[in-house]
Amino acid sequence: MVSSNYTYWVYWFLLVLIILIIHYGITLASFSVQAQKKGKRKDPPLAPYFMPLLGDIPWTYLMNPLKFFSTSRYFARAEIPVRAKVLTKDLYIVQGTEHVHSLLGNNTTSNSIFNSSFLRYACKMSAHGVSRFDSPDEVTPNFHERKNYLDATPLYSWSSAAIHTYLTGRSALHLSRRFETHLRCRLQKYDAAGPDGVLLDDFLDLFVDEVVLAQLDAMCGTGLVQRNPGFPKTFWTFCDNLQTFMKRTPPIFAKKAYKAQEEAIAGVKNWQMWASEHFNDTTSLDENGDDQFWGSKFFRERYSEFVFGLGFDPADVAAMELGFLLGASSNVTMSTYWCVVDVFKDKALLDDIRKEVGVCKVGDGDTLQFDVSKLLQQPILQAVFSESLRLRCHNMFIRKTKEDIELKDWLIPGNNYAIAWSTPGHMDPKVWCDGDGSHPVDTFWPGRFLERVGEGKSLRFSLQGREGSWIPFGSGANICPGRNFAKIHAILTVAMMVESFDCDILANSKSMKLKLSKYGIGVLDPEKNIPARLRRRAK
Repeated sequence: MVSSNYTYWVYWFLLVLIILIIHYGITLASFSVQAQKKGKRKDPPLAPYFMPLLGDIPWTYLMNPLKFFSTSRYFARAEIPVRAKVLTKDLYIVQGTEHVHSLLGNNTTSNSIFNSSFLRYACKMSAHGVSRFDSPDEVTPNFHERKNYLDATPLYSWSSAAIHTYLTGRSALHLSRRFETHLRCRLQKYDAAGPDGVLLDDFLDLFVDEVVLAQLDAMCGTGLVQRNPGFPKTFWTFCDNLQTFMKRTPPIFAKKAYKAQEEAIAGVKNWQMWASEHFNDTTSLDENGDDQFWGSKFFRERYSEFVFGLGFDPADVAAMELGFLLGASSNVTMSTYWCVVDVFKDKALLDDIRKEVGVCKVGDGDTLQFDVSKLLQQPILQAVFSESLRLRCHNMFIRKTKEDIELKDWLIPGNNYAIAWSTPGHMDPKVWCDGDGSHPVDTFWPGRFLERVGEGKSLRFSLQGREGSWIPFGSGANICPGRNFAKIHAILTVAMMVESFDCDILANSKSMKLKLSKYGIGVLDPEKNIPARLRRRAK
């Protein structure tokens, strides 16, 4: 009887297995035919899958998303848009440089699903506040001119335009000068370190304690942290748990994260209420319109328009600005951290960087200052910044199509989700590896962005021919507004660190693997703490 039951289940197992294999074979054949089809406005082929009812469940993605989107035949290396069946829904996975740029450059699509979820779950804006952001009927100030942005509602469009203005051009340069001043002051505390220097169990702590604080002071003035002394660490814990909030992890499983979220929102609200109460017509302004209470006029004007002009709850405005601070700080800090680690790990690279930094110093020598414009033109510094982002910045770009859109010869129907990733382009060996294979695509090598030019064979930074494969900031209608400031932040910090300190990175390459829990939302953290010994540089 036992043997009979066993045989029965074996037959059923084999029957199911045969059905699954046949189903996969049919979908594979269909994919091949559709992928090679000629003509315009073609339907993207459906990626082959085994489970007729469940659809495509990429188990390897769940185990290692970075490897999956670096090597997957159908979701990374197909070079065309494909459909993925998930239960009864189709998701459109956009691949190939031209197709990705066509998607990101299309301003009839929307990313409001991410914006709304971010405000509601990460920043804890009220449901009423989020509904106003989602409403197409909200009225924005008369001075707001709609830009060539995504298909966004009025408040999202206005908010985005204000952020672009704040983080670009003259405003970004002014912000960088304040950041330089604050960072210099923050790093001076290490002057007292003895000949053995300071041993840091986690080198990232220096960036959280000093670099993040310098940026907060540069943006918000000193009032935010003076009124909330524990804010920098609380804020970083909040930033470090973005995936926790977006996945809506129950608070019982992430008490520290949700406590930090509450405290960070309360800290921003406390600062904004204080600044609003103390700022008046007699408050002195600098040449850029900034003041001692709000720091940047950006925050003062947004608070005034949202609270007094539009009647928003101050708590919702605090949530909105906490979200802005996360967007302006989290990825740029991690990118800067990796740049500094990479430079100090390589003695030859460190020597080259110091030569570039040395010719950019200005002033009388008593105060460390740089010609920022000149720094930003140095080829090796630019290459370090770009290579660090290529290797460690992995973003998901999700768009909802409100109407049919064409990506070259392929058609994505309206009312569907199209998703692109930066990883396939960033990790494509055909784009980034030289012929002899001496610098694998998963290793750090700034030389990918350098070329020799002229009779003297001087180095030049170049993205020529690779622009479409390097998209850490996205592109097109929703390109990151902070990309210019991010570059200034990273290169300026590297310059100040290498000019001021010697540093031993006390970890080998195998100990510096990336933590994948935040994959898809920016620059990845190291999986483990990276210790370092920091010493004041001998002149």
